[in-house]
Amino acid sequence: SETAEENNKNTLINDLQQNNEASILIVEDDIALRFLIRNILKEQYHVYEADNGISALEFLKNKTPDIIISDVMMPDMDGLELCRHIKTAPATCHIPFIMLSAKGTEEHKTEGYETGADAYIPKPFHINYLQMRVRKLLDYRNRMNHLIKDRNINNQFVDVDLEQGDKEFLNALVKAVEDNLAESDLDASKLEEALHISKMQLYRKLKTLAGMTPSEFIKRIRLKHAAVLLQNSKLTVSEIFYMTGFNNKSYFFREFKKIYHLAPNDYRQKQHEGSATTEIL
Repeated sequence: SETAEENNKNTLINDLQQNNEASILIVEDDIALRFLIRNILKEQYHVYEADNGISALEFLKNKTPDIIISDVMMPDMDGLELCRHIKTAPATCHIPFIMLSAKGTEEHKTEGYETGADAYIPKPFHINYLQMRVRKLLDYRNRMNHLIKDRNINNQFVDVDLEQGDKEFLNALVKAVEDNLAESDLDASKLEEALHISKMQLYRKLKTLAGMTPSEFIKRIRLKHAAVLLQNSKLTVSEIFYMTGFNNKSYFFREFKKIYHLAPNDYRQKQHEGSATTEIL
């Protein structure tokens, strides 16, 4: 049968050709089980393999999968240590991590979750259950990404189908940005201070929920507010970019166009034309 290295090469080729499918890394030293999981999941996802924690970390230097499924008991580096490595490294801390383990007691589950696992599945398990957990974790991530990257301003996450803790975190984060919106030097350290969390906690949580760094998140909120002001106020473009914390006009224009696909003045004109058409109808 195909080795892990051969499978990874073939998967990478398919992944590069059709990058719309999510990618999964399976870390499992039991070849038969790894093969079974791979064959089931490869119908829907690009599936990569590693036979222990060390080879998984080596793999992660070159490729970032959308989700990791790992056994706990493995030689060289077990799943707990691997999860700890992944969840404390800025480049990988956002990747959902599913643990598979023959140890199914509450103590073992707690240990798994304490290292940062997003799901803990005791063996033996039904493959359909694993598929469902993978799908739910990916769906939740996609929903979060869509919500935060939505071009329309949406400060409140109250009515959105998110976990309560995530809603509270996002609302507090948006408020911290809005309270300091006009300050061009607003950075991650001020958000850490406002939310009483560490640099790593902020980075990890934001990367996990939104796929963004703190500076990218701040910029996105600034641009959303600029778009609202362009649409609903008579302020000049210069006044708006200063009010939203940008101190460089060309940078503001470039970043605004990346998100809204129009220069600020053109965006304002289009929004006004749209509302005028609605009034006529």
